Amino acid sequence: MVRFIDIPRIEKNPNERVPLVALIYFKADEPVTTTVVVEDGDRRRELKFDPSHDPEAGLPIIGMRADREHRFSVSITSHAGAGEGPEALSYRTPELSTDTVDMPTIQVIKSDVQAMEPGFTLLSIRRSSIPRAHWATPKQAAFEENWGMLAALDEEGQIVWVYLSDARIAGVHQLRNGNLFFHHVDFRTIEMDLCGNVIRQFHAARRPQGSLENSIPIEADSLHHQPHELENGNFLALTANSREVENYFTSVTDADAPRKTQHVVGDNIVEFTPTGEIVWNWNTFEYLDTDRVGYGLLEPYWWVRGFPGALDWTHGNGVTLDPHDGNVLVSLRHQDAILKIDKETKEVIWILGDHYGWVGALKEKLLTPVGGMEWPYHGHNPRVTGPGRFIMYDNGIIGALPPAPRKKPADCLARGVEFEVDIENMEVRQIWSSADADTGTPVTSWAMGDAHRMPNTGNIFIVDSACAPMRDVLNKSGTLTWDDLDWRLGPRESWHVTDFPAWVRVREYGGADNSDVVFEVHLLDQNDVVSWQVFGGLRAASLYPPRALSY
Repeated sequence: MVRFIDIPRIEKNPNERVPLVALIYFKADEPVTTTVVVEDGDRRRELKFDPSHDPEAGLPIIGMRADREHRFSVSITSHAGAGEGPEALSYRTPELSTDTVDMPTIQVIKSDVQAMEPGFTLLSIRRSSIPRAHWATPKQAAFEENWGMLAALDEEGQIVWVYLSDARIAGVHQLRNGNLFFHHVDFRTIEMDLCGNVIRQFHAARRPQGSLENSIPIEADSLHHQPHELENGNFLALTANSREVENYFTSVTDADAPRKTQHVVGDNIVEFTPTGEIVWNWNTFEYLDTDRVGYGLLEPYWWVRGFPGALDWTHGNGVTLDPHDGNVLVSLRHQDAILKIDKETKEVIWILGDHYGWVGALKEKLLTPVGGMEWPYHGHNPRVTGPGRFIMYDNGIIGALPPAPRKKPADCLARGVEFEVDIENMEVRQIWSSADADTGTPVTSWAMGDAHRMPNTGNIFIVDSACAPMRDVLNKSGTLTWDDLDWRLGPRESWHVTDFPAWVRVREYGGADNSDVVFEVHLLDQNDVVSWQVFGGLRAASLYPPRALSY
């Protein structure tokens, strides 16, 4: 009969950046399957670890709420079925910070557990002070850049796992092995387990911050926005790609403005191996027209990331592989377009977006809208939902291409939106929009955001990431502009949306036509001092690797 040689004990996670994880240690006289029953007074869960998990190294207990007493029953069984236990343990999880600069206020508006997609809501949380990025003092810049958080909420909207980072985090992706994969703002990409152990790290070899020890270099200037794991074990990512362009724009609205040689950043899409070798590359400069520019070209996005004076031509912000045809889907925010790219030939298959300004062969790639259709503007992060279908987050800002005038911020509507593409007829149809299902006051979210269609329920999960004040405030704010560089005073005084504190809305839409809000939480600063954003998020079925049977 299998027996405990060392009686179980529980200890806090040695990695202080992941404070809500604890580990159970013991020693048995042969390999065992371990069953751990966890109770916190409100919930009861059962975790099962197969013999591949070594209890001497610690069995991670993930998914506990903060500042709460937990009781555990630990039992073991051998391959033959004989066992011992349960052994009783108790553990109180630590408090999370109550300082409003380290933790947003989380307001749970609704949680209809029976109607929700099962699992945990994983969010990539960011903070900033109010001033625009290029006006920030060094301390304000550090406040934003040297802090990040990944947090998992349970079905009732309570934090049950958190990772406290020393750098701002962009997109987060859960790998097939259960680990997390995410980009940092300093152009490195990390694979990390849920105990906070870094499994491996990649970095852009030519990043402004220099090389890194114990990191795999990728021959690129940056790694940015949202990483994506491929079935072959490789990774798809966006990298910065800069060129000097002669006789280039100094204004996007004034055709008579003088031109000069400019440092222009476009995007590369790269596929790289686990050893860091780039095996596929698609360069925007080789396939798109640098004379087609959108609002955002002159914004200081790359200035404050180590590329002084660089213009932001394409601003890629989401890339994924379509498993149904093996081709690549990419969002280019400053082109106001989603492109489908043939993985083999590298040719553009189709373009979804405003038809203005496309010329030559690219003009033939434009999709024709059918039905009630609204073009996305400054969208984010497309995700495939089926053959010929994808969902994306549409920030919906600007609402035009230059030189046409921008829409006012108060007239811009953010939404999650799903499209269906008929490739035979080169047509596109809008098949769902959160704007049609929204209840209450609509939001204006000026950047980031995420949208997923859930695999089990068919529900739709939306992150409204960087929400401006409610619409009545926007309308009372005088001359509110989308021009980040407009700082004029006096009678022409103007304000930008980032001059106001941002907040976050996370929603899940269910029901027969995805019109019912079944889950909603808000992240905000109760004093309107700190701006909170969520780059993106996902619903994780489990916080454990697939081989650990959870719940």
